[in-house]
Amino acid sequence: MSPNQHYANHPHRPWLTIVTFAFTVAAIISFVMHHFGRSTTGWPLAFLIGAVATLAQISRSYTTSLQDRIIKIEMRLRADRVLSPADRETLWTFTKSQIVALRFASDAELPGLVNRTKTERLTGDQIKRAVQHWQPDWDRT
Repeated sequence: MSPNQHYANHPHRPWLTIVTFAFTVAAIISFVMHHFGRSTTGWPLAFLIGAVATLAQISRSYTTSLQDRIIKIEMRLRADRVLSPADRETLWTFTKSQIVALRFASDAELPGLVNRTKTERLTGDQIKRAVQHWQPDWDRT
């Protein structure tokens, strides 16, 4: 994804949906051919499995993307309440993984972890390991 979005690069192209559609059409054609006595061996089932597997991937991808967007909104609210203006600016320079990891820090340790992440360039996993007072997220899947 380009960091600078504009009119020319903003459309979402759901290529996995196109793949699912192709698998589904191929499965339907294969099942119809099989029904009318034209041997298609195991292809109908293979196409159907491909469609279902692709749908599962789409579902998981969209679910986690939506959860990440919600966490970013949550962190914006927490940052307004807990962080200094300079720390808020720093927070929004971090990657999505770093912001999501900081979600687990308590309000008291969030400013320190933001500064530490900036100076030490901590990864999401390193941030999670550094959290001392873990704020659970039982709703994340």
